[in-house]
Amino acid sequence: MKGTWVALGVVVLLMVVVLLGFGSYVSAKNQMVVLNGDVNQTYSEVDVQQQRRMDLIPNLVASVKGYVNEESTVLTNIANARAGVIAAGSDRASSIQANKQLDVAISPLLRLQEAYPNLKGNEQFVRLEDELAGTENRIGVARQRYNKALEAYDNDIQTFPNSYWAHLAGYKYRDEYFKGNPNNAVAPSVDFSK
Repeated sequence: MKGTWVALGVVVLLMVVVLLGFGSYVSAKNQMVVLNGDVNQTYSEVDVQQQRRMDLIPNLVASVKGYVNEESTVLTNIANARAGVIAAGSDRASSIQANKQLDVAISPLLRLQEAYPNLKGNEQFVRLEDELAGTENRIGVARQRYNKALEAYDNDIQTFPNSYWAHLAGYKYRDEYFKGNPNNAVAPSVDFSK
């Protein structure tokens, strides 16, 4: 009789351990689903803002072309970078890389007004430049939110016991962060002696 109670106790203990393990798995998986959804939603916001920029660029370029025929290299670089973004399609890593190239291509366009003072007086250019600058700010904020959501997801699936459950559920580390341009790490040299 004593052996029966011991066996029953062991069975109950095993059932409790299995239930706790299952509960931990379900809880962790639900959290991973939510965090993964947050990553996808925040990337959608980045995508919306980048599309807004893509829609503004042809208008800005057309506005500038009337004043700046000799700056065709800048305009060609922007057009090529925009085509690269379109070609990247829905592949997230390619889209991130293509948008980095577009970021680099746009900056000389915004500096053109320094070389062409009459361009500042063009109301259409000023309005479009303001729209583009606002869009760049929105993109920056959306990228920050996306990176934070991705960081929360990556941290969650790498911590114990979630790392074990993530492996079982098929959730993997995602290194799809927006990163700054490495050329920006070099400080510009300033020489006042000239």
